[in-house]
Amino acid sequence: MIENPKVSVIIPVYNTEKYLREALDSISNQTLKEIEIITINDGSTDSSLDILNEYAKKDNRIIVYSQENQGQAIARNFGIEKSKGEYIYFFDSDDILLHEALEETYNKCEKDNLDLCFFDADIFFDDIEYNLYFDYKRCHLLEDKIYNGLEITNKLLDINKFRASPCLYLLNADFLKRIKLYFHNVIYEDELFGSLLYIQAKRVGFICKSFFLRRVRFNSTITKPYSSYNLSSHFFIINQLIEFSNGNKYYKKIIDRFCKNIVNVAVYRASSLGFNERLSCVFVSLIRYHAYIKIKSIIVCLFPFIIKKN
Repeated sequence: MIENPKVSVIIPVYNTEKYLREALDSISNQTLKEIEIITINDGSTDSSLDILNEYAKKDNRIIVYSQENQGQAIARNFGIEKSKGEYIYFFDSDDILLHEALEETYNKCEKDNLDLCFFDADIFFDDIEYNLYFDYKRCHLLEDKIYNGLEITNKLLDINKFRASPCLYLLNADFLKRIKLYFHNVIYEDELFGSLLYIQAKRVGFICKSFFLRRVRFNSTITKPYSSYNLSSHFFIINQLIEFSNGNKYYKKIIDRFCKNIVNVAVYRASSLGFNERLSCVFVSLIRYHAYIKIKSIIVCLFPFIIKKN
């Protein structure tokens, strides 16, 4: 166990035995050695816990905790509470991080006194064909300088490249504790956490390298069909953002931009639901989020067969 780790890596684990060894190897072999690796077994029913214990015996920087299945958000929050590092990195147990990532981002944060340092990612597919509507390449489009949170968030939104995934940045632990930000236990919890994290940062920088390899696999959050639970999670996130901006008028304009993006994505994707669910979705959007909703999103939601024919 490292007494004073430079970085705490927090890894929720749930039934990823197929990928877990590769993921753990990519973290334990980081060129930055002064790290603690906090793994949280979230009620796995496969051999994930056995693999974690196996690795912990070989590497005393790996700490294994177990909990009943409560979801990734709860596991990450637990990891935050247990972390001792100067910086925090959130990692998923089916992905890969290039070996120099933590050292380079740590050095960048220390050199420029950053709250947050982000980077790009590459996507690869695990025995699945899937058309993604986004990518994680954005740094080459930005001026290399130190930004405040509102400035960089607006720039990323301008070019449609804001990516909330916590696997794409190293963050200062004191900054995180100061703003008292945690994950909510819903789908797309990254969108809420990442949005509020970015806009409250005072000093943000980036490294124009693809340090992270994102695995797209069957039955993940990205590839699962959109459901009524997905929709309710999106609405929950919008409500939380609005509540935050009501108490912090300084952030209202940027929160409005987030809400507009999220509500239109949600209503658009709700076009795959049953008619009654689609009707309810449009009704709620018009009543609660009329300032954000686009007519096109409503039409697509109510009459998806027209769009498909075209």
